[in-house]
Amino acid sequence: MMLLCLAEQLGDGAGGPLAELEGWCAQRLLRHLQRDGSAVLENISEDGKELPGCLGRQQNPGHALEAGWFLLRYAQRQGDLALAAQAIEGFMVRPFRAGWDPEHGGLFAFQDVDGLCPTQLEWSMKLWWPHAEAMVAFLMAYAHSGEPALLRLFHQVAEYAFERFRDPEHGEWFGYLAQDGKVALTIKGGPFKGCFHVPRALYMCEELLEKLLTEPESGPGAPPSGRA
Repeated sequence: MMLLCLAEQLGDGAGGPLAELEGWCAQRLLRHLQRDGSAVLENISEDGKELPGCLGRQQNPGHALEAGWFLLRYAQRQGDLALAAQAIEGFMVRPFRAGWDPEHGGLFAFQDVDGLCPTQLEWSMKLWWPHAEAMVAFLMAYAHSGEPALLRLFHQVAEYAFERFRDPEHGEWFGYLAQDGKVALTIKGGPFKGCFHVPRALYMCEELLEKLLTEPESGPGAPPSGRA
């Protein structure tokens, strides 16, 4: 998924080797859509099959959502409406529905597709970056399709993120919350949390919202003009 993003950033939309690479990346991503499209599995075999054991059952809602908007942008560049719909439903809506904590709100860090206990100790925590990527994903999906339900999902995630992760006193976002939404670590940066997901998400959401508000005549389905 990161190679697809990189190819888009370096490409000029004129075809050539990078366009071919983007297509290869998109097809590899689609292999992770397993169980008749009902789950995005984090790890699969080289030939695109589900792996046995806990490694094969692993789901990461944040990665699915981030990969979803990468795929959606690729589908928009290709004019592939079927792929766009698959990116929205398979990589965004279903993983979000499965990954959202119905009791406390927020996205789980990891899940087991069969509902068993994940092996990651932090599985039940709420991390900053899946929520940032979910905001981008659902706002982009709404801009593409005009489906009000997608805008409601954007609002649901944004409301949780700004209430729970944002530090109103010192700025920036906390990175790690417990399952109940309370701040678990007060550090703003560390080996894994850098200055990346939050600025990118806020910039892209502002860009998308401005486009929606100032260019309503363009209608849903128009690809975003800027880059990540």
